[in-house]
Amino acid sequence: MESIKELRVMLQTNVLGHPILQRVLSIYLTRPLLSTSVTPNQVTVFMLLLGTAAAAAIFAGWFLTGLLLAYLNVLFDAVDGEVARYKKVYSQRGVYLDLINHLWTGAVIFLAVTLYAAGLPTDVQMPVLLVGILGALAMPVRRANGDLHRVMMVRKHLETAERPAPVQKKEQHTAAPEARFSPGFLRRLTQSVYDLHELAPMLIVLFLGAMAEQYLLPGRAGHPVLSWVVIFYGATSCLYLLREVVGGYYAIERRINSLAERL
Repeated sequence: MESIKELRVMLQTNVLGHPILQRVLSIYLTRPLLSTSVTPNQVTVFMLLLGTAAAAAIFAGWFLTGLLLAYLNVLFDAVDGEVARYKKVYSQRGVYLDLINHLWTGAVIFLAVTLYAAGLPTDVQMPVLLVGILGALAMPVRRANGDLHRVMMVRKHLETAERPAPVQKKEQHTAAPEARFSPGFLRRLTQSVYDLHELAPMLIVLFLGAMAEQYLLPGRAGHPVLSWVVIFYGATSCLYLLREVVGGYYAIERRINSLAERL
């Protein structure tokens, strides 16, 4: 069996995933699975169960336990791909399950945090509840919106597959230059806030919020810190969704054309 260092080179070079929050630890979970009959799809199903169990634990009041299970989901989100690359086992079903995990897990965990912070089922804080629910609904829609141009490209291809392609003179055109901004403080700050919506950074923020309530505000009724965290994530998720839908409306043709040029 290869060493951890060798496996990092083999399985973690030029791949997606957070290099610190995921890839540093995921390889230690991957290595014991490589000599077994465990398949990547089985890892993904286990990952989905971890995310669902995390949401259930948070809603039941076991907040830190739920965050730990959610973080294990984040780690196994890297493990299934590493197992697939090592065993050279790839399938469309695996891609499908992975996409389902991304659509489901972050939203259901954030919904559980919302219900927990809003004080259900006794003293309900309606602003926290409403904003949090809207944010939880916005999260999977935002992820799906990022793939809509690919879906539309495939649909267009299927609709025109049997039609003879018209012969057209290829026109030379120059794409309109995109606005470029210098990487100033405001841009870096905006990007940092955007990155906080990934599941792993969100878990860190929730953990810090829980620790602040426990040690800095002991005895305070309700969840004063987590409530504001939920409002922040819920409101910004809705704003990002609005921005991405409007931006997607104006950019959809460019995205499809760009995808078509690569096929």
